[in-house]
Amino acid sequence: MLVKKMFVAFCFVVLAAIGFTVPVVANTFDDATTATFFEIEPLWTNTLLITAELHVSGTGQVIMSGSVLGQPGTSSISVNAVLERVNENGTVSPVVSFNNIRTASNVWDWSRTQSVTRGHSYRMRMTATVVRNGISEVITVSSRTVWVG
Repeated sequence: MLVKKMFVAFCFVVLAAIGFTVPVVANTFDDATTATFFEIEPLWTNTLLITAELHVSGTGQVIMSGSVLGQPGTSSISVNAVLERVNENGTVSPVVSFNNIRTASNVWDWSRTQSVTRGHSYRMRMTATVVRNGISEVITVSSRTVWVG
């Protein structure tokens, strides 16, 4: 029985190691005989970069910050940011929302200090709408989860 458990544990470790080292690729077929492989990564038309960050600042406060960099020619960027409490059971509750934060350029930077209840985990979710050449692109990102003690 011990040998069987050790074998199963060994198989799990090998499979986990393979899963962390194998790149994800997709293939496209140009014709019936040729396949092209490439790594999968986000591909945005209007957006070059988007970040959402959340940091603990002192007792009972967090700093919410975000950045969006649009392609040259971007006419506007509009962002909705939501600070969320991550409950112990995995559910998420909105704490405060900041809606329709806009800029009429291709660079959007924002930061806000927010008081929160200590003893909970929090994250920030940010949805950006980037408009370029009359085409809107919507992207949602989340910050890492932080504990406010």
